[in-house]
Amino acid sequence: MTGLYVHVPFCQKRCHYCDFVVTTDLAEARRRGYLEAVAAESRHRAASLGSRVFDTLYLGGGTPSVLTAGEMERLFEAIRASLSVRDGAEITLEMNPSLLDEDKLRRWRTLGVSRVSLGAQVFDDTQLASVNREHTAGDIDRCFRLLRDHGYDDISLDLILSLPGETEEVFERTLERTLELAPDHVSLYELVVEPKTVFGRRMAAGRLERPDEQLQLDRLRRARRTLTRAGYEHYELLSYARPGHRSVHNRIYWDNQEYLGLGPGAYSYWEGRRYRTAATLEEYLARAASGDWSASEQETLSAPEREVESLLLALRLLDGVELSRFRSVLDRKRATVDALIDKELLTETPERLRLTERGIFFAETVFSELSGD
Repeated sequence: MTGLYVHVPFCQKRCHYCDFVVTTDLAEARRRGYLEAVAAESRHRAASLGSRVFDTLYLGGGTPSVLTAGEMERLFEAIRASLSVRDGAEITLEMNPSLLDEDKLRRWRTLGVSRVSLGAQVFDDTQLASVNREHTAGDIDRCFRLLRDHGYDDISLDLILSLPGETEEVFERTLERTLELAPDHVSLYELVVEPKTVFGRRMAAGRLERPDEQLQLDRLRRARRTLTRAGYEHYELLSYARPGHRSVHNRIYWDNQEYLGLGPGAYSYWEGRRYRTAATLEEYLARAASGDWSASEQETLSAPEREVESLLLALRLLDGVELSRFRSVLDRKRATVDALIDKELLTETPERLRLTERGIFFAETVFSELSGD
């Protein structure tokens, strides 16, 4: 399978934990320039694709739902004029709950949007304000129900645990409201503090208070147990789905298959090469103006490096990996694998290798050790 990702860099606000390529400059001319640049990049990429057809389309950001209904239609027209997306493909659009617009919801359906990823994060107004989110807990409820009313039957809810100031009451309320809404998919993240963010600067200055590590671990364990008991399949480290609602697009990443990225900051993985064209919107617009679509960053992995990367990505899936598929790399790393088994982080059967329950909580340690020489 092959995926197409389009990065829409516009946001009403920048969240205090955000390290993505975004801008809060929402001027109409800025958005128009972006749409023209994506159209130009689509034409350029199409020239080398031949008859390739994409199995999924994912519009992320940023906040794609910031675009007007007309702008979203022009974005789809630009993509489809040059690139082929399979009929019936999973088409996902990320949405901010504050952007309640029935006209947009109707017109997205006509464009083929089949799945919405709703950035809820937490069901508490004080915490939402503290991370600089635009929406309220009430907005999440209203937006979710409006999506259902307009026929969206594949809704994913994003939640973030371990935010500064997270209390037991907030934690419990977030899980309770999530189950009441009954989304089709839940992505459950723990806060990662990146250096070049507001939270990163506060942490460096010793001004960021978070739940202690043991409490974070306990709440993550309880959240996972709550979701699985409610009927969600815990199928990937961060992902929970009702039967039939696993993310097809993300599976392309976890299977280390090819994907094409359009827009500023978007990475592509194509013919063994990982690259991106521009690291900022300004650079992206400049490249479009000059017609220079060469990579600004790229790497080509060797065959052994690709094997290791594929193994680590596949281990994110709770089903684990087939030993026969990774026999070569596992033979090379047998001592490390055995050590991780001894630490009860991995478990092995004659057919498969997978993370243990303990290994799920310490997955980054497992990946770090397996990626070493």
